Amino acid sequence: MKTSFVKQKKLVKRRLPTQQRSRESVRRILDAGASLLTSISLDRLTTRRIAEVAEVNIASLYQFFPNKEAIILALYEQWLDEVGAALDEIEGSFPPDKTDIALFWGNIFKALANTKTSAIVKDRLQKAMGTNKDLAQLDLIHSQVLTERMAGYMKQQGASIPDRELNDLALLLFHFERAQVAPLSQVSGDVRSRMLDAGQEALLRIVRGAFPTPD
Repeated sequence: MKTSFVKQKKLVKRRLPTQQRSRESVRRILDAGASLLTSISLDRLTTRRIAEVAEVNIASLYQFFPNKEAIILALYEQWLDEVGAALDEIEGSFPPDKTDIALFWGNIFKALANTKTSAIVKDRLQKAMGTNKDLAQLDLIHSQVLTERMAGYMKQQGASIPDRELNDLALLLFHFERAQVAPLSQVSGDVRSRMLDAGQEALLRIVRGAFPTPD
């Protein structure tokens, strides 16, 4: 019986390029990996195919990525960087005191859904999370950081529930937002927009549960 690719090899972080030409090669490799993941499964992804699409010599690919698992790891880290940058931009656009809750959180959910990494690539990457201990650990750390950040937003805006409940609610937000990735990866256009709007409204209802009910 064939085992999953992530159980066959240990994840090894890539060697960071120092020269412009090398950085360009790495960018093409990651772009090729992401592009291929929109049309094939993780199990069918190979370093040779990635090298062909990236127009990079296979030996050059192995200088930076010892195996395809390292490419998956780099793509996942790239997604996390996009999430962090999106949240930084949202934070920078609002004053530090209480803000319009619906507007603030609506912008957050839209930013998380519309990062550069496509929905289908996010879906493929999420499927890899639970099948490799290194990726699972990285995903756990990310969930904890993002949960604390969301709980902090709610507390800053005047949430009235205890901190423990606030953290639980923030964790629910994290998993709810992640749960939308798989269905969104299957649709586009107006259908995707309607699903995003419906998901955003559901998430806003969860957020509002942390705040006092207006008299």
